[in-house]
Amino acid sequence: MKKLTILFVMAAMVNFMLVGVSKAADPNKPNRPMFDPNAIRGKVEVVKDANGTITSMKILNKRRGDWNVVLNDKAKELAQELEGRIVEITGTQETKDGQKWVTIESYKQMRRPEPRRGYGDPNQMPRRPERPGRGPAEGNQ
Repeated sequence: MKKLTILFVMAAMVNFMLVGVSKAADPNKPNRPMFDPNAIRGKVEVVKDANGTITSMKILNKRRGDWNVVLNDKAKELAQELEGRIVEITGTQETKDGQKWVTIESYKQMRRPEPRRGYGDPNQMPRRPERPGRGPAEGNQ
């Protein structure tokens, strides 16, 4: 009986491993874009002088710190289009005098995720129906 139980457990383990492999090779699985570890995501902060000329630009990132941007044509285009927005940029990264600098090669605007639906939003969650006799007290009796 003990050998039969061990054999059954081993067969179940092999079955679970094969199911995992078949799920990993599912051709109908949606393709997600690859995560680029060299991309910088953050909010675009632009500093302009009195004439409205861009003097400096930063990408504010909470995890990786702030990045100064080299002002080339791509950076000026980004500053005019997406000032104050969240973007993902790729480019050449370097450190000079303890400050991080990036030369922008490409950029795209990021979308904010949808807020989670919860009990704080009365339009999303159905309310529990009122039960008779459980309402607020209507005066002293």
